[in-house]
Formats: sequence, C-alpha cells, structure tokens
Amino acid sequence: MLNKLSADDVCQAFIAPKSTLAFTPKQWQQLVLILRHQQLLACYSSTFKQAGIFEQIPKQTQRHFLNADVLAQNHKKQVVFEAAELKRELADKPQYLIFLKGAGYTLSGAPVGDTRIYNDIDILADKKSIDAIEKRLCLIGWLSEELTEHDEKYYRKWAHEIPPLRHGKRGTIVDVHHNIVPIISGRHLDADKFATNTVTTEDGFQILSFAAMTLHSLIHLFFNEEVKKGYRDLIDLHTLITTNNNEAFWLDLITLAKETDFGLELFLACRYTQKILKTEVPESVQKEISQFCPWNIAFVDFIYEKTLKPNHPLCKPKFFALAEFAVLIRGHFQKMPLHILIYHLLCKGGVSVIQSIFGKHVFTKELDQP
Repeated sequence: MLNKLSADDVCQAFIAPKSTLAFTPKQWQQLVLILRHQQLLACYSSTFKQAGIFEQIPKQTQRHFLNADVLAQNHKKQVVFEAAELKRELADKPQYLIFLKGAGYTLSGAPVGDTRIYNDIDILADKKSIDAIEKRLCLIGWLSEELTEHDEKYYRKWAHEIPPLRHGKRGTIVDVHHNIVPIISGRHLDADKFATNTVTTEDGFQILSFAAMTLHSLIHLFFNEEVKKGYRDLIDLHTLITTNNNEAFWLDLITLAKETDFGLELFLACRYTQKILKTEVPESVQKEISQFCPWNIAFVDFIYEKTLKPNHPLCKPKFFALAEFAVLIRGHFQKMPLHILIYHLLCKGGVSVIQSIFGKHVFTKELDQP
C-alpha cells in the first residue's frame, strides 16, 4: 500500500476493518480527515469496535473516533427531542406525519441510525395539510430563509417540499415534504398510498417500514443530482439491506419498487452496494431485478463507481469531476422536463453571474423604512 490512501482503501477499511492494522500514522490521519468530511467517523468507530480492533488503533486516532461517538449521540438526542416537539405541535394538523431518512433511521432504533450525523429533519405529510403545517411551524419559531423569486416558485410549483424551515433559537432545520420526488418530474408517486407503508414506534413516532425506508433511501440517492455524501448514503443502504436481509423484506421491497416504478433505482442500489461495499444480495433477487438494468449501464457504471466512493481531495478517483458533472446533468434531467430545466438553469446561471458582479446580497429585499 502506498503512503497515500485511495478511495478503495477507505472502502476496504469498512468492508474488512483489520486491513487498517497495516496503516501508518499518516494514513490514519488521512482516514480521519476523509471520514470527518463524509460524516462517517462514528460509523467507522462502530465498525472497528464490532471487529474487535479499536484498541489496536493509535491512541491519538482513537480520540477522534471517541469524540465522533459523543457527537453522534448528541445528534441522536437532538433528533428525538425535535421529533417529539414536531409531533406534539402538529398533532391535529396532518392526516399523517412520517419521519423520513436520517430522523426515521434514528427513531426506528435500528443500527442504521446508531451513528448518523444530521443536517436536517425530514417529514412527510399529506399535501392538503402542508399550508396549515407551515403556518403552525412559523408561529412557533420555524422560518424559511430569504429566497429569490425563482427559488420560491421552484419550491411552491415544481418541488416535492416547501422551502426549508430553520428554528430561530435552536438552528435546527426541518424539510416538510408532500411527496418523495419533485411533482414536475412526472414520476412522483401517490404519497397517500405510499404513506400506508409505515409503522409506529413505541414512542408514537410514525416512520416508514424497512422496505419503504430502503426504497426512499435509494430513490433519494439515485434520483438526485447531489452526490457529495453519496458514500455515506451508500453505507446507509448497505446497513438497511444487511440488517433486513430476509425473504419477506426483499419481497416487500421489490413489490413496492414495481408499484411505484422505481425498479431502476432498486437495481442500481443493489449493484453499487455490491460492487463498492460487497453487500450480500440474494441471487434470486439479483435475477428478479435484472429486468431493470438500463441499456447504458457502462456509462452509469462509470459515473457511480466513482462518485459513490469517498469524496475528498485526498482520495478522489481519476475523472471524478467529470463523473460528478454527469450525475448532476442526469439528476436534473430526471427531475424536470427539458423546457423547465433550461428555464431553471438560465435563471440560476443569471443570478450567479449578477451576484458575482454586484455581490451576493444584490437580491436581498430591503425592509420598508418607517
């Protein structure tokens, strides 16, 4: 092994933790920097402990992992607190209030949520209740940030969520969804029907079933134009699959993917968790979902085998920038019809040019003077 870690070395440290015992102090330093950037220090800490090698890690490196463990536990407590507040304040508003993604992972009590670091809390509610939810949250301190006229239109007319709301005191961000993919994409599903695939935790939180949770996770990864945390999201999928790897889970997941027309995304999720993280997917499942293999699989392999590995300047694969740009274009094409996409890019590009000349606050609205 060369002194500089590669993206494959970082993946191998997760797959076979004992491979790290040959790391030099400099390589441990690199690993910490890469994992911190990917918000995966606590995840790897848990992996090393389960493999029984944590005590063999250099002491100065152990401290980084232990600090990450504390941070992850604090995030977990904060998520539970915020979820309880949201459930209490919105008890009489929506037909359903489902906690999605990271918040759902934590509230499920499953391993996938044990070491998660959060940027926001995502909830799904019926569209008819969205206005009432937004008004209620605004009254208790959750406010949206200043948006351009175009961004406001994007959220209100085309997106699957309202603008993010930030709590004025705690700084927590909540994303309120009424679907799991943008309405304008033409692939949005019947959210009310999808919302029947839920379970209620002992504490009364409504979360997706593990099959629906996995489907949403893989849709979020492979229907998106953003892959900066793609490796973390792939590990989430690996953990969801590994801890639910039974016949009933796969039957539910495949059925749900077919019903919602997201078979392609399921195929890609299984393909790249296998390729990158050696996730065990039953042969019968591989055969069943092979029908969703896209015609341009060589191109898809090129972009995702690069962008779903650890993304850090220390270990970026060759042609990473090109692959990332391809994912960006692919994601936008999936989310919007061509004429809307062109309009959207022109608006965003125009704003960026003007801000580069006149400053980022050129579009900030001035308050009326008394």
